[in-house]
Amino acid sequence: MTGTDGADALPLLPGARAQIRRIAADLEGGLHCLWLLPDTLVASGQGDELYRAVLRTQPDRLDLPGPAVPGPGPASEYGPGPGLGLEPGPGVGGGAAGGSPPGPPPADLPVLEGYDDGFDIGWQPVVPRPRAPAPRRGEDPADLVARLAKELSVAPGEVLARLTDRSAHWRPVIGVRAWQEPAPRAAPGRAPERGRDVARLVRSLTAAVKEAGLPLDRRPRLLVLARASDLPAALPDESELDLGAAAVHWWWGTVGRLDAATVVAEAADDRAARPRPGPGGALRERIRRAVREEIIAEVSGPDLALARRLASHWDGSDRTLDRCLRDSLDPDLGRLAAACRSVAGEAVAGHKPGSALRDAWSRGAVQAWEGRLRHHPAGWYADGPEHRPDELTALVGHAQQRVLLPWIEEVRRRLARLAPAWASRPVAQLVEAYVQRPPADHRTRPERAFETVEVGPMLTAHLRGDLALPPEEAQLLRELVTARNVLSHRGVLYDARLHALCDAIAAADRRWLRL
Repeated sequence: MTGTDGADALPLLPGARAQIRRIAADLEGGLHCLWLLPDTLVASGQGDELYRAVLRTQPDRLDLPGPAVPGPGPASEYGPGPGLGLEPGPGVGGGAAGGSPPGPPPADLPVLEGYDDGFDIGWQPVVPRPRAPAPRRGEDPADLVARLAKELSVAPGEVLARLTDRSAHWRPVIGVRAWQEPAPRAAPGRAPERGRDVARLVRSLTAAVKEAGLPLDRRPRLLVLARASDLPAALPDESELDLGAAAVHWWWGTVGRLDAATVVAEAADDRAARPRPGPGGALRERIRRAVREEIIAEVSGPDLALARRLASHWDGSDRTLDRCLRDSLDPDLGRLAAACRSVAGEAVAGHKPGSALRDAWSRGAVQAWEGRLRHHPAGWYADGPEHRPDELTALVGHAQQRVLLPWIEEVRRRLARLAPAWASRPVAQLVEAYVQRPPADHRTRPERAFETVEVGPMLTAHLRGDLALPPEEAQLLRELVTARNVLSHRGVLYDARLHALCDAIAAADRRWLRL
């Protein structure tokens, strides 16, 4: 559920980095890895970024190019040039003891047979290494195995023998982007099955490795990134059953609240951080900014592109949130998300979407979010309702709770510490009358015990005359009580109430700094 913006930043987010580390650990443990991604990640180019991020973790790697690779070009980060894709790791190539990966000689250097330069000092002539065999008649040069054979400078029938040769020291991770593979030709009357060549390579290399008896640290491995539609439907579940050979990872629950908060903080308009003129403006705007960013992260959920759009366009007012959200959503995605509403939002314990949800997951309509099933916000507007969705109100309330309740608690504690100075009765009596669960030593240390009083009983003590609070402290206490009651009952602090609370907290902070 990630969109087109910030493609190069996705592998750096905490959730993606954690999954990349898990995949890298499985590859280092000798396992093939399949990583299933939603369609939106591939369409935006973020799938390629994730692919490169994983492949970079492996010292020995082979980036298998797609079927349509043009002629000579600039060198890539994975090898000497297009179509080669080899990069030896430590102990491989460069004259190291471990040998070197195979590769054809440079294409732009002619071989002059029988050339004599006049300097015969007894050296043996350097015989150029043979080029990869040309495709046989009837052989499709776009075939996955044929392209892999070209990279290894062997015939297609020798690929498995080359990769499982016990005397070889180069054990690469072979990277495949399944969305680059073309659909194979199908028999008349039958639909082509995408990913057939990828599945055949996974199965045949797994069988060859087992037959050769290679230990885990000597195995060649496949890294396959794909959409669900790029592979035969049975391959992911089949690979999961072979625990000693392959590991399957899904982009399911990968993105969490920390990722969304990171994106929002980076995309937020800097103008929103400028404090308004007047005393306490910096603290007041800090609280409002935190509320705004938390609401964006909560409403957007795993859709990081939506989070960026809201962070750039929403001014933080509850009055404009619904309209801004509507303008940022895709109607087609909304219809798909609405079709999945019948699926309950129970805890998501598995590491992958269920079979009934995979189409919706692929298209970005559902995702695992903080341990629960999350439907895309576009589904709230699928039927074109004119009223504000209840789901939006609930999420705004959750976000405000996370930001404001800690502030309310901090101000309550400081006010309770000052309150005994305005008491009209002994503090011990106030503790017995207004503290619900006083500590055991409340009679010997009543002032400390009174610090645990809640805002509601404290306001009651003031209204009864047991606490003669100054007017500004009494008004602060009323704002705290109102905000706490609203948030505790899953309500929302709308603009006027939120601004009043922030103003009261900022003013109290200024007063108490002078004490």
